[in-house]
Amino acid sequence: MTIAVISMIRTPWGGSEELWYEMAKAALAKGIKLVHLSYETKTVHPKIKELQQLGMKEIVRPGYVNAQASPIVRFLQIGVNFIRKKLTNPYAAVFRYQPAIILYNGTCYSIENEQELLRHIRPEHRFFIIGHLNSEGNETLPAPALERVRRAYALCRKVFFVSKRNLQVAEQQLGVTLTNSAIIRNPVNLPDLSVIPYPSLPVTHFATIGNLSVIHKGQDLLLRALAAPVWRNRNWVLNIYGTGIDAGMLAGLASDLGIADKVVLRGHTNDIRKVWQNNHLLLLPSRLEGMPLVVVEAMLCGRTCVATDVGGISEWVEDGVTGFIAPKAATADFEQALERAWQQRQHWPAMGIAARNQALRLYDPHAGATLLDLLITTTDDR
Repeated sequence: MTIAVISMIRTPWGGSEELWYEMAKAALAKGIKLVHLSYETKTVHPKIKELQQLGMKEIVRPGYVNAQASPIVRFLQIGVNFIRKKLTNPYAAVFRYQPAIILYNGTCYSIENEQELLRHIRPEHRFFIIGHLNSEGNETLPAPALERVRRAYALCRKVFFVSKRNLQVAEQQLGVTLTNSAIIRNPVNLPDLSVIPYPSLPVTHFATIGNLSVIHKGQDLLLRALAAPVWRNRNWVLNIYGTGIDAGMLAGLASDLGIADKVVLRGHTNDIRKVWQNNHLLLLPSRLEGMPLVVVEAMLCGRTCVATDVGGISEWVEDGVTGFIAPKAATADFEQALERAWQQRQHWPAMGIAARNQALRLYDPHAGATLLDLLITTTDDR
């Protein structure tokens, strides 16, 4: 048996890739063949290299565009990539391996851009989609795009979502009841699930973790909230973990707001437990989400959070009990939630333990194996 995984991410790695990666390791260990289609990037992530060493076949499709380049250069790169895709036909290369199972890993609606993939799907294929996030705003796709998504979903044995909220939003925006849907859990990246004691630091350390993309993670909202007059004389440091296209903008914004001395861009980290050895509270001002791994990992480590009510966050975090929820991704709302948290900071350790207990009840310690089993055993109930 061969499983083909199609990734839509345009960067070397992201939290959305962890689930199929764990599934791939489980499949390869069972002697199942894997082929993976990715977009080209400037670097190859170590986890891709690891899977290749285990036997996975990697196919790369043109798609790299330098986000820091001028608009003209980006336009030219997009044009060249379009021609290269036509010449190389990456989907034909994937289907030469005759996969029985095809798993598309993207956002809830990115499949609408994959018409070439959909043309290769046959009734005998076991086709699945994982939709990791959608936008909850009033904006939606044009009617033709929504119809393409509906048709793609109808081809699936199952459409997987990482939170109930994402599924509900998709059904509302698509105007359908997705009878072939299911909720799955993302894996966690923690070698040790023991609770981490609160750091005994004289300064309160906040951590925000994720791709530095404000349209997604909303770090600009956080900086503006912390620039409010009431926060200027408080004893805190914000540690920003991650890389991305908005790193320079965020550094500049912190300077413009007069809080650069309290904001530290730490870059990427693979050691989440070390993060929570040195930080007291997770701040996640996201504009859109699925179910962010950083929330689950913080909870398992014994930390509470302040987060926006997007994606599946409220399915894991109970406001005032295991964390603090801002009703929407707006500076004023996040500042109010952050203020509530600050006034109860003496309760953070106890709330962190409550958060940990909640996460232990909800998380799947074998998420990759669970997904593999679903791919193999799901019957055609369309």
